[in-house]
Amino acid sequence: MHKTDAIFHHDLHLMRHILLSRIFLAMLCIALPSVLSAMEFSIERLDLRPIRPPSLHITATGPIERGDTEKLKATLLAADKVDVRDVLFIFDSPGGNLMESLEMGSYIADIPAIVTAQVGSTGMSNAICASACVYAYLAADYRYVSNDARIGVHRFGFYDIELDGNEGAALGQAVSGILSEYIRTHRAEPEFFEAISLIDHDDILWVPTDKLERWRVVNNGIYDEQAAYINLNGKAALRLKQVAKTGDSYLTLFCTDKGVAGLADLHEPDLAAYGQFEIAIDDGWHPVRQWDIVDRSKGRGRIVFEMPSALRPAALRAEKIGARMVAPSGDIFFGFQQTLRDGLVPEMIRNCPDEPQHSAPTMVELRSADFPGRDLTTNGIKDISFAQCKAICLEYADCKAVSYVQRRSWCWPKGGVSRRRRASGIISAYKN
Repeated sequence: MHKTDAIFHHDLHLMRHILLSRIFLAMLCIALPSVLSAMEFSIERLDLRPIRPPSLHITATGPIERGDTEKLKATLLAADKVDVRDVLFIFDSPGGNLMESLEMGSYIADIPAIVTAQVGSTGMSNAICASACVYAYLAADYRYVSNDARIGVHRFGFYDIELDGNEGAALGQAVSGILSEYIRTHRAEPEFFEAISLIDHDDILWVPTDKLERWRVVNNGIYDEQAAYINLNGKAALRLKQVAKTGDSYLTLFCTDKGVAGLADLHEPDLAAYGQFEIAIDDGWHPVRQWDIVDRSKGRGRIVFEMPSALRPAALRAEKIGARMVAPSGDIFFGFQQTLRDGLVPEMIRNCPDEPQHSAPTMVELRSADFPGRDLTTNGIKDISFAQCKAICLEYADCKAVSYVQRRSWCWPKGGVSRRRRASGIISAYKN
C-alpha cells in the first residue's frame, strides 16, 4: 500500500505550529466563517467472508471543526478492526477548518488499510464535499463521487481582523505552498490547485465530474498512473504503469525496424482465458494480428505484439491507450486503459519508422450494437467465438463488417454497413 510521504506530515505539523504561535486567535477556514456544529462520524463493520475480508464504512457528515480528527481517532479506536483490509469514508460536508482538515487527511492517509473515499452514497442524495472537506477526501487511496453528489472548491481565506498586510501575504504564501504540495502528494494534478486559487473564498466552484477525473481528484479505483522512458536492451522504450485496485498493469512501447511494438504485462483475474489480444486507442478497441504470449506465471500475463501501422495516426493524437486480453467467448476480458498526460507516447511513436499504409486491415469493435442487413451468408456461421468471427472477416475482401450474437455464438459476416442500431447481447465490428 502506498501512503503519503512522511516529510509532508512533518511540514504540516510545523506549519500548524507556526500558525498557532504567530496568530494566537486566528481562525483559518476555507468554508463559511461561522458553522453550527462539528463533524459527526458513524461507523459500520461489514463482514462478508469468505467472499471478501471485513471492511469498515465510516460516514462523515457536517462541518469540520477543531478536535474532529481526535473524534475520528476515537471512533476508529473503538471499532472492531480484526482482519479489516478496507476502510471506506462517505463524506457529506460543507467544509470548515482548513488546518483540521489537513490534520484529518494526514491521519486518514496513515490508516494501515486500503482507504477509499466517496462523496455521497445510494442513501445520501445531493451530498457535497466542499471547501476544506476536499483535503480530507484527497487523502484516500481511491476516490469516487456518487451520481447526485458534488465537489466544490474555492480559495482559502483568513477570518481575522488583526492580521496586517505583510503578515497576511506571508502567511498566504506559506499556506499556498502547503496546499499545492498536499495536492501533489496525493497524486492530483497541479491544475486542480490552480482552479482553487482562481475562486474567491466567499464564492464556490462546483467542479464537473469530467474535470475532477482529468485532474485525478476522482480516480475511480486507479491509485496512480505513470509514464517514463526506460533502457530496454540498450534502446529507449516507453513504459506506462497503472496502479489500481484490480492490480498493477504495464505497457511498454518500443521501436522495431517495422514500426511500433509493445509488451503488455497484465494482472490476471482468476480463471483467465486467452482468446484475442487487443489494444485501446481512446474509446475504440482494436484486435492485433501479430501477438504472442511470452509468459504466464504468478498471476500475470505477458504479451508481445506489433502495433498495426493503420493505428499509428490515431495513436499520435490519443488521450488514452491500453491493452486487454479477450476470452474466446468474446464477452469477458482483462486489461487496463491509461490516460495520457505528458505527450510521451506521440513523441516515442514519431521516433519509430513508419510502415507503408497498405498493411492488413484491423477491425474496430462496437459493443451492444447490430448492423442489420447486408448479410453475406443465409444462415450465418454458428458455434464460433467472436475472435474467430472477426478473423474470418479479415480473411475475405468481400467482408466489411460482422455482427455476433453472444448467447448463441452466432457470427454474421456483412458485405457493408448500411445502418447501426443498439442491441443488447450483440457485438459488432467493422474493418478499419
